[in-house]
Amino acid sequence: MAARASGRGQPAAQVPAAVHAGAEPHAPGESSPAEQPSLLSIVRSALFLLGALPWCLPLARSHAPLGELGAALDRVFAPMCHRMPERSLALDGVVMPLCSRCAGIFAGLAAGAAIARPRLAMTAWRPILITLAALMAVDVATQDLGLRPVWHASRLATGVAFGYAAAAAFLAQIARRPL
Repeated sequence: MAARASGRGQPAAQVPAAVHAGAEPHAPGESSPAEQPSLLSIVRSALFLLGALPWCLPLARSHAPLGELGAALDRVFAPMCHRMPERSLALDGVVMPLCSRCAGIFAGLAAGAAIARPRLAMTAWRPILITLAALMAVDVATQDLGLRPVWHASRLATGVAFGYAAAAAFLAQIARRPL
C-alpha cells in the first residue's frame, strides 16, 4: 500500500516537489516565480530590440513592401534625429531613419544589452559616460565648425561607444537593485 503524503488521498510520488519543500504550489499552466522572466531580462530584450530596429527597418523595407507600417516605423525616429541625408547611411539602397551618429547610439544600445559587461557601480560609470559624451561633442564640434568633413566612421564609433556604455550602465544598475 502506498504512503499518503496528504490527507487527500494522493500518493507521495504524485505530490509536487514544491509542496515537499514547503513552497506554495502554483496552478497548472502557470509558471513559478523562478521560471518567470526577470526584470533584467525583459529590459535587456527591449533595449536590444529597440537598438536593432533602425538597422533592421531599412533592410526590411528594401526586401519587403512594408507600406504604411514601414512609414509609421520610420516616423517613430523623426523626433529623435535631424535625419540629414548627407549625415545618414543607406542600407541596401534605403536611407536609415536616423543619422549615422544616432544609428551608432542605437547599435551601441543593442550591443550593450546583448553583452551587458562590465557590471560596474554607477560611480564608475559616470566618468565613463561623461567622457564618451564629451568625445561625441568634440566630434560634433569639429564637423560643424568645418574642421573636417562628415565622416561616418567617427560618427558611428562615438555613437556606438556611448550607446554601449549607457545600456551597460543602466543594466548594471537594474541587476544591483533588489526586487
